[in-house]
Amino acid sequence: MQLGSCQFDIQREQLKNLDSGDVWHLPRAELQVLKLLIANRNRIVAKHKLGAADEEHPPLSDSSVTRAVFMLRSFLGPEHEQLIETVKSKGYRLRGEAKRIQWTQIAKVKRWLIFAVLITIIVITIGLVRQFSKSGSTTEPYNVTALTLLSGQQINLISYSKSKTNNESLMRVITQFSAGFKGCYSAPWQDIYLSLSHDKQVFNITMRGEKLGLSVVRNLKLSDFRHHKQFITQAWLDEVALCE
Repeated sequence: MQLGSCQFDIQREQLKNLDSGDVWHLPRAELQVLKLLIANRNRIVAKHKLGAADEEHPPLSDSSVTRAVFMLRSFLGPEHEQLIETVKSKGYRLRGEAKRIQWTQIAKVKRWLIFAVLITIIVITIGLVRQFSKSGSTTEPYNVTALTLLSGQQINLISYSKSKTNNESLMRVITQFSAGFKGCYSAPWQDIYLSLSHDKQVFNITMRGEKLGLSVVRNLKLSDFRHHKQFITQAWLDEVALCE
């Protein structure tokens, strides 16, 4: 079955990118979610139905379903990721075809212009990462912690602090963030930079790594102005899909 530029082989339980030739043998979660979305094409399927147990497997958690959708979209690529549509508070729906408006316009741009835009994005991203890494009061990080995932993969959590007044708060938030990776088998991240604003109202996260042979950078900012702050919640962790 054709899904954007990918071919789904239900017998072999794999997705093949017809443009790059990449083949992905689907894990149980991704395979189950994709089968149910295809069987209910153009209809909303609730999370609990996508994660339902069968005769051979126990039910999937909501976070596992979220991660499965994230990985499927990643393999479909940015041009076709909207084939899997999120319907807020209801579930997911496999669309008849992806929205192509933006990419149709990009296709009309000359190749040299596309190349120039990509170079500009790379330069800006590198600048942001360097600026982030210099945000502490010194060039040295406040704390470096190696986090080991279930696969044995290690992720470096590198924290920076602008002042001594928020070190305790920073480490408390980092502990919550680290707990979010508990149970993760693997993740595309290698280094994660963390800092808390001087007024303790904004938690900054920059994640760097590699996915499908390409460099990946992701920037997140969390704000919480309540007296009892809670920057990290399980619902937020499930939504941003930090691991695979």
